[in-house]
Amino acid sequence: MTEQTRQYQAMAKTASWTMVSRVLGLFRDQLIAAVFGATAIGSAFVFAFQIPNLFRRLLGEGALTAAIVPAFAAKSTQEGKLAAFGFLNFVLRKVVPGMFGLTLLGIGGALLWAFLSPSAGDAALLTALCLPYMPLICVAALFTSAVNLSGRFGLAEIAAGVLNVCMIVALGFFGENLATTDMGKAVWLCVGALIGGVCQLLIPIWGLRQEGWRPQLMNADSAAWRVLGLAFLPAALGAGVQQINVFVSRVLAYNVSDASLMYYYIANRIVELPIGLFSASIAVVIFPAMATAFASRDVPALARNYGRGMRLVLAINVGAAFGLAALSFPIVQLLFQYGRFDAANCWATSHLLVLFAIAMPFYAMIAIITRALNVVGQTRVTVIAAGHALGVNSAGTLLALGLGQGVEGLAAANALATLWQYLVLRHYLRKVAPEFAGENLTKPALQVIVGSVVLAIIAFKGYAFLHNILNGHVSEKLNLILSMGVAGLVGMVCYAIYLDKLGYPEREMLRGYANKVLRFAGIQLKG
Repeated sequence: MTEQTRQYQAMAKTASWTMVSRVLGLFRDQLIAAVFGATAIGSAFVFAFQIPNLFRRLLGEGALTAAIVPAFAAKSTQEGKLAAFGFLNFVLRKVVPGMFGLTLLGIGGALLWAFLSPSAGDAALLTALCLPYMPLICVAALFTSAVNLSGRFGLAEIAAGVLNVCMIVALGFFGENLATTDMGKAVWLCVGALIGGVCQLLIPIWGLRQEGWRPQLMNADSAAWRVLGLAFLPAALGAGVQQINVFVSRVLAYNVSDASLMYYYIANRIVELPIGLFSASIAVVIFPAMATAFASRDVPALARNYGRGMRLVLAINVGAAFGLAALSFPIVQLLFQYGRFDAANCWATSHLLVLFAIAMPFYAMIAIITRALNVVGQTRVTVIAAGHALGVNSAGTLLALGLGQGVEGLAAANALATLWQYLVLRHYLRKVAPEFAGENLTKPALQVIVGSVVLAIIAFKGYAFLHNILNGHVSEKLNLILSMGVAGLVGMVCYAIYLDKLGYPEREMLRGYANKVLRFAGIQLKG
């Protein structure tokens, strides 16, 4: 089996489980929007739940993962799997107490905030309830990184699906039947998140045990710990600046109006569907491959895997971005116009969706470039790039608020900062690690952009035509499903044929993704 085939199978497996998780996550968000609407309590929960998730991205999926994956890969390559597992246990022994201490400090700070600012009491109390999710998911991310390097992909996505099920049941059954106020329902939602967090920890632990990991203490590996520490500090700073950037934008959105953070959250979540479904799957598989190639000093494999990851990200995310922008309002209508979330809320959210869609391909490429820099130990560069993004976002935010642009201005500033961060990271990658630039990406990028424009035009014009024809003959929801489904499918097929006929380098892998979907209809594309 070739390297490319193995990677495709791993990506397809990860993407399949991610699809299940994302569909459940979408249903969870639809339920939250329908139950709370664009109200203060809904925004308070979104604000509270983002706090542990920011720490998860900073520590679990950010600095710790960035530092431990190259070290774990080197250990596994040079000394074997058991030595790598021993190092993982040593790292856990070092970091877990600090995580629990940080959680207790956070809970105390949230309760103090509730005492000092009664007007923000709901958000503060919900934050205190959500914070125990943070150490669970951070430790789970470490186990997930280790199990991915062992070649078992998809467990993190299964765990995320279980989290969503727990939250859906907590709100949809217990909250709706046992709580009499919106705040009571939000408390049940927090309880569901905590139960789901426990499951997210136990599932990758089970997977790692299948690979031979055991929890016993191992001898201290001071040399490897020093290497990890040197990589962790700049990675933490880089991830910290980046997460501060995200956090500031959401705090400001929360303060613009009661509804603004809910709009911001929903638009962002819609954009995360294609990112999580495809881009995250690509990055999850490519990162260990690059780390292993670097540990083995295999420069051609390093460049090959990086180029493959970037081309796949371009092909999927640029097309998805143009499609989301072209159909932003009907997409939000179809997915979220239920219960207390009305058409006016959907219209306001669609504006943000267009802005987030513009930034989506750059988010995905940043994930690949950042992992490449982590592999070669250049984590300080991520600090520089994140600092640039923070500066651009801060300046853009101040300008937007000064001009009275509201939450749309915040989203535009965030998109501009994401573009600038990508350009800075790309510049430094070429400067400090030119071995990754072995394959030219200009031609594939131009092919993707032209094809995406065609996709967007077909999807928009086709939707408008079909929606007008069906209007009055079927219900509005069914109209949206049929008109967007047919127009979007035709646009995607034209886009796929276009890339295939041009000989896009990853067309075999993209064809494999298509066949996985088409298999349910009994159709398979021929080579």
